[in-house]
Amino acid sequence: MNESNDEVEKEQNVKDLQSDTESDDLNLMTDDSTYKREDPGRLHSITGTMSEEELHRYEKFRGSGFPKAAIKKYISSVIGQAVNPNFVIAVCGLAKVFVGEMIEIAKAVQEERREEGPLLPSHIHEAYRRLYKRIPNTKVFKKAPWNS
Repeated sequence: MNESNDEVEKEQNVKDLQSDTESDDLNLMTDDSTYKREDPGRLHSITGTMSEEELHRYEKFRGSGFPKAAIKKYISSVIGQAVNPNFVIAVCGLAKVFVGEMIEIAKAVQEERREEGPLLPSHIHEAYRRLYKRIPNTKVFKKAPWNS
């Protein structure tokens, strides 16, 4: 009985994700827009193979983001002029991807160390070190930025 409830809950979560996508489509679909609709079958095939934990994490990722006002304020303070709203959206998206990669690498570090529970600062620091070692043309700090 519990297994069927889990499946019903999974199907409801997929339907919720699809309805969110459809409402986003209605807002963004215009004649001059290059935005394309997501294929519901593709979304279902992806979410259908996920474990309950992965589906929950996916839902949280889809619903997460950085506050545009804070990002706009920060960018304005750095460059000293008004910021294009499209640029703010792009920076918010890049920040979200960066944090997602950091978390993914930090989880791998946690597994390598055979540790469980929430991520520790040491996992995040190691993920930061690995990510910046992997990316070319990044500023290399002689001293870790969190130790300054």
